[in-house]
Amino acid sequence: MRKVFILGNPRSGTSLFRLMLNSHPNIVSPPECGFLHWWYPKYQDWKWNNNSEADLERYITDLSNSKKIETWNISFPKLADFLFKQRPDSYNDLVTLVYVFYGMMNGKNPSVIADKNNYYINYLNDLRRIWPDAVYIHLIRDGRDVACSYIDLKNMSSNSVYKPNLSNKINEIAVEWRDNNEAIASFISSFSARSGKTIKYEDLILKTESVLREVSLFLDIPFHREMLSYNDARNHNEPVQTMDWKKKTLENPDPQRISRFRSCLRKDEIELFNSIAEKTLLKFNYSLS
Repeated sequence: MRKVFILGNPRSGTSLFRLMLNSHPNIVSPPECGFLHWWYPKYQDWKWNNNSEADLERYITDLSNSKKIETWNISFPKLADFLFKQRPDSYNDLVTLVYVFYGMMNGKNPSVIADKNNYYINYLNDLRRIWPDAVYIHLIRDGRDVACSYIDLKNMSSNSVYKPNLSNKINEIAVEWRDNNEAIASFISSFSARSGKTIKYEDLILKTESVLREVSLFLDIPFHREMLSYNDARNHNEPVQTMDWKKKTLENPDPQRISRFRSCLRKDEIELFNSIAEKTLLKFNYSLS
């Protein structure tokens, strides 16, 4: 089973990318839920033994109380039966089977698990311990456009308890974008080219099929054209609880989303962002002018 973590700063297109991957018949990429990391301290020494039935019951209870797991719409009694029959003998196996079960419940027999969660940015080394055989894809977007999206989200009305609490101050956004992407880039650089890949949001939008073919090759699976139909109702699995700020995932790739900072931000705001994040912008070939 191939495992991949999708990493990126908030508002960088990671949800769009997740949906593209999940549209592949051999990839399962559920809505974000950080249970894999949250329950690692408690269950990291998992072994199947005489007490495993009771341990499994405790794990299912904990899993069912995980933030956002309700968006997966899974039957926990059926999951418990599935795990009991599979008898996972490590934490790696245990959590992997949860993703496999989700895939099966959605008509898939997955060969790739793709886990996207911006929360993981602060726990990168933990991911290596939990899934030592995982690979990583870093999705980066022009930070000035990210700033526009932060501001849009701050001004947006939503009753969802999951609405992200993001800053609308340019200096804070620039620091966060710079630090998050530098942390991910440093982490990715510690792996070989076979285990870490960086793609740009702008390329994903302008050269969607080409980028998805590259990603498929990276994941050792055939490209499937269904990935281009991510916004089709039969493929789109973004929960209603988070759709208020992810409505763009229902649309085709929109080139108008690229460099929108030129009309969204004032000149002094662009200059402030550039002064804070210049090194990172240039590293990823984003022009300062």
